Amino acid sequence: MVAINDDDIKQLKQLASDLLMPELERQLQEDPSLIPNMKALFVLTIVKKRKPMATWYCLLQGKGVMPVITDNEDVIKNTMKRKVKVVKVEVEDKNMVNLLTGGMTGVKAYMTGRIKVRGDLLLAQQLEQVFEKANGRKRALTFLRENEQLRAALAARNIKAKL
Repeated sequence: MVAINDDDIKQLKQLASDLLMPELERQLQEDPSLIPNMKALFVLTIVKKRKPMATWYCLLQGKGVMPVITDNEDVIKNTMKRKVKVVKVEVEDKNMVNLLTGGMTGVKAYMTGRIKVRGDLLLAQQLEQVFEKANGRKRALTFLRENEQLRAALAARNIKAKL
């Protein structure tokens, strides 16, 4: 029998999005050609059992400007150069993993109520298209395969990513 320590418990409680969002930012910094030519602020509220657990901000300011992905609203306020459209998205942590790994499309998630969008729905769809063109699903799956800690946490919480 394996003993479980406090760090293991913290890992199980950690949201998958808390690991995936910084990885998304890292990959955009590594390969600026992936930066989408769109200007918008996506406010992603990650919920668990319908309770808000985290809020992530993804500020896109066009081609050539490094996107800002953070969970700190003040960083966004200080970074924003001009007013942009705001799209608010609410999604369960497990559904966020499914969206990023191709287990579910944004349209299907929206139509079945697994994702709530306030703001420009077309802009939200464009973000998914940009993500697909940049091989985002393949990159997310590669990251999940390489990150054993995350896979263990997902398995423990019964989140089925398309691995």
